[in-house]
Amino acid sequence: MFARTLRTAVPRHTRAFSASPASQLARMTVVGRLGVAPEEVTISGDRTLVRYVIGSSFGKGEDKKTSWFRVASFVQGPQKDFLMGVPKG
Repeated sequence: MFARTLRTAVPRHTRAFSASPASQLARMTVVGRLGVAPEEVTISGDRTLVRYVIGSSFGKGEDKKTSWFRVASFVQGPQKDFLMGVPKG
């Protein structure tokens, strides 16, 4: 008796934690320095991506620490050309 009421009361395709639409990829901004020069990788047939590593430092003095982030970028055209030209450091 109660199971039928609960099933119809809760919508199946809602996200309780956000009012924004669902996305296939997460996005974030990391500010830091390139740990290695970007490299282009072919993933399937004609599709490519650019992989690189960013080191972001935080803290002061002797407590300074670095977090490392591995990034896969699916950019194409002029954005990819610019990214491939950025040197390490």
